Amino acid sequence: MNKNELHTDKITKGNRTYFFDIKKSEKGDLYLTISESKKSDNGSEHHRVMIFEEDLKDFVDTFRNSLVKFKELQQPQTESKKYSVETIREVHQQAYQPWTKEDDEKLELLFCEGKKIKELAHIFARKEGAITSRIKKLELKEKYGR
Repeated sequence: MNKNELHTDKITKGNRTYFFDIKKSEKGDLYLTISESKKSDNGSEHHRVMIFEEDLKDFVDTFRNSLVKFKELQQPQTESKKYSVETIREVHQQAYQPWTKEDDEKLELLFCEGKKIKELAHIFARKEGAITSRIKKLELKEKYGR
């Protein structure tokens, strides 16, 4: 490992090896390289992607979303159910979980404070539709005139 390489993880599967290297540029900026080395009849092939520190969060978020979609596409689709609770929970951890009394009280307080549906969905790790349904069930709009 040379002085600009800070950390390396390696995966070998068949004739492919993947490297995940955290490095430091000459200016001191961190970046990640993902490399593939593949043995072929002509020797080996190498491919590399560099992800800079300022792009890392967006890269990880997009990669995570792609993995969710990948799992979704792997599952056989039926006409009656084109989703799975597990897949939805990868994005909304509390999806299809029962609401607790504490959740209802917190929802009422935050709704009363003027929080928007999108904010509440993020806070409760649930889909926006679940928040809207719960507000309706608790009759919070009628109670607070919103």
